[in-house]
Amino acid sequence: MKNLVRRFSVKQILLGDVALSTPLALALILAAEPIAQWAGGPGATFYLVAGIVMLLSCVNMAAMAFNERWQEKFLNLMIAGDVTWSLLSFALMVWFAGSLQPLGWVLFALNVLVPLDMAWMKRVDGSKPQRPAFG
Repeated sequence: MKNLVRRFSVKQILLGDVALSTPLALALILAAEPIAQWAGGPGATFYLVAGIVMLLSCVNMAAMAFNERWQEKFLNLMIAGDVTWSLLSFALMVWFAGSLQPLGWVLFALNVLVPLDMAWMKRVDGSKPQRPAFG
């Protein structure tokens, strides 16, 4: 599996993360009230704020994807951000477990699993052996 991930560049992985996260962020922003009714849990304001934070993160990752200097400098910070988001989502999922509907479980599970997967992919790609300067 690591060899498959290493075929992609950091830019491709970041843009893949953006492609996965942006639709969810837009759905949370545009339909916060219906999602809150169907998902249960914390309420529409929470889903709206989570969507806005996710969308800002997507804009940040898209900018990072096109600037190689930033990728090298901030890759570990992006990985830490993904893991933190995932752990926070897991903690909130446990906190609101009593009031979540099936859609709420799916949303929280996506917010736990996708960032962890993307952090792992960024970590694997970041640990690539450096290519020799001449070769």
